[in-house]
Amino acid sequence: MFEDDEKLIEFSPKYPHTLPQDWADTGNPTVYEISATLDTLKKMYADQVKDLNQGRVDTEIGEENLRNIATNYQSIKSILFQPR
Repeated sequence: MFEDDEKLIEFSPKYPHTLPQDWADTGNPTVYEISATLDTLKKMYADQVKDLNQGRVDTEIGEENLRNIATNYQSIKSILFQPR
């Protein structure tokens, strides 16, 4: 079916826990890697909000973490929608 199996994207058991340092080629991530990273960042954001609400994290540190996660999310998402 496929002449070159090297170009196939293998399922990674890390999904959805994937961050940019897990990408095979950091300069040219696949759509799968970007999607997995966006899902990971969404989960990290939700977990951080939960930690803040339960008082497990200092408010100032937690809010800074939320800003960092949101900024990273927007940066990664922009890769998918680059102008042509």
